[in-house]
Amino acid sequence: MVISHRQAKGFIDGRCVTVNGEMIEKHGHRLNPGDTVKVIFDPELTYDVLPAARKLQAGPFETLWEDNHLLFVFKPAGLLTVPAEQGGEPSLAEAITESYRRRGFKRFNLFIVHRLDRFTSGVLVFAKTPEALHGLKKHFELHRLQRIYYAVLVGELPENSGTLAGHLIEHAKSLKMSVATPRKGPGGGKRMPAGAKEAVTHYRVIERLPGHTVVEVKLETGRRNQIRVQFADRGFPLLGDQVYGTESPLLDRQALHAELLGFKHPVTEEQVTVTAPMPADMEAAMKALRNQARMHRAVSGVKGEEGIYQPTETRDHKLKRVARAKR
Repeated sequence: MVISHRQAKGFIDGRCVTVNGEMIEKHGHRLNPGDTVKVIFDPELTYDVLPAARKLQAGPFETLWEDNHLLFVFKPAGLLTVPAEQGGEPSLAEAITESYRRRGFKRFNLFIVHRLDRFTSGVLVFAKTPEALHGLKKHFELHRLQRIYYAVLVGELPENSGTLAGHLIEHAKSLKMSVATPRKGPGGGKRMPAGAKEAVTHYRVIERLPGHTVVEVKLETGRRNQIRVQFADRGFPLLGDQVYGTESPLLDRQALHAELLGFKHPVTEEQVTVTAPMPADMEAAMKALRNQARMHRAVSGVKGEEGIYQPTETRDHKLKRVARAKR
């Protein structure tokens, strides 16, 4: 058997080589006269050289659920879902593909079904076969799936539940999304501007904290930046959202987490529901807000149910909210 220098390095990186019974992990290991070298490998697999450690550590991911057709992973905040056009930054799709390559898969196809914003964490699904890709695209197009997010809003949301319904449009120059407003048409009637797409978001309050509201959000549609834009338009931007809100000392990214994704399996037709635990940075931000509430109650000397934080809304904020609802 004749192998190339690169293949030999691949065997070492694949932990296939031992010298005198000891595993060899570094390239360039020097042999001495009489050394016994053994190489145990699977001829059906391809063993390639691992990339530099810096590249491997740039895009970590955690598998939440997997079968032959689907792959659910946890996307950490700050990591791109797919490579950017200009390149140069790590992405989740590249990290997954590289991981399978290192495991010896000669041909591995990863199909992009949906994305999460760069600074949003949570559960994300990829298709591994064309059949799964086709079925998942249908689910997303027809909204035949369950998507639940957790978000921390800046402000005291007055109601306990509701629905945000409207249209979103992308600005050509800034690429930022905004809520579209009807314009007068040729016949005198009003119509949405070209490119505006329907966006429907359902929500309910999970917890009320000083100056903030924790909500559970259920997406009916899945427009880009939908949750962030619609709540910001109502006057309740997400905590830490540096695009549609303001920076926060509590969190260095928007407080948005994709907690649950569920649908009927596109191949087996079984119900699949996958959840992702709340990340530590959001937990820490909410803990800090809860501590503020406890401190306030302790200083005030209140006990029991008395003094429990209640939402308030200024008259000016209410007038603006009503005006937006009448558009």
